Amino acid sequence: MNKFYILLFSILILTSCGNKREGEEKTGLLSHLFSLSDNEANGIDEILEFYGGSCEYLFGVSASTNEGTKKYFEIKISQSDAIDELLDKVHLPSSNIAYRFYKNLKEEKKNYDIIKVILISSNNKKEEFDFPITFLEKAEKRIKVAERTISLIKEKQFEELKKMFNDEISLLEKDEFILRLKEIEPQLGNILEFRLFGFKITKIKNVESIHVSAAIIRDKQSNEYSVDLEFNSDKYEVSQIQYEL
Repeated sequence: MNKFYILLFSILILTSCGNKREGEEKTGLLSHLFSLSDNEANGIDEILEFYGGSCEYLFGVSASTNEGTKKYFEIKISQSDAIDELLDKVHLPSSNIAYRFYKNLKEEKKNYDIIKVILISSNNKKEEFDFPITFLEKAEKRIKVAERTISLIKEKQFEELKKMFNDEISLLEKDEFILRLKEIEPQLGNILEFRLFGFKITKIKNVESIHVSAAIIRDKQSNEYSVDLEFNSDKYEVSQIQYEL
């Protein structure tokens, strides 16, 4: 049966990387009924700071004969050079935008079922993505595991890091990896920040996994960093860690 959607309401507000949102007075259709919370505004600001460009966002409710009623928050990014450079890896900015907005929310999380992300390239190509809140909740837990690996590297706790490898699905020879890590870490310098780029769902040895892409910002030489983890697990385990220098 074909899906049938009815848009019940939406509010559209336009902002850009050059606008200051603090103290801004919002106007527009139904703006007297709906406005961004501080947490939602912080999420939008974080996205614009990361990607630049222009951002349109709206609140909406859709009804479907198959899926029932769904509440969503939609974020549309355009005129972003940073996103144009990632069109061959569009899963990165789309997931990163959804997650950066989501992680700023507190009580607001119960207001939506889905975070919708729309990316408009410089040649007007449109890409659309849906990220259910339940999916982002699970992703957040696994990203915290990825952040834990960075903390252990920063603290030079390499043996503790080695214990995190899941031997059943690991793609690395962990002893060799830790040995190499000890060799290159002093050359790269002190870790200042873990900067998330995005994530995607993959399969590793037929196990549903999440591939987390990031950068390690350092005082000498920053590097790209990725971690693969079993997605439907609560364990602090990883299957693979990759450095790109």
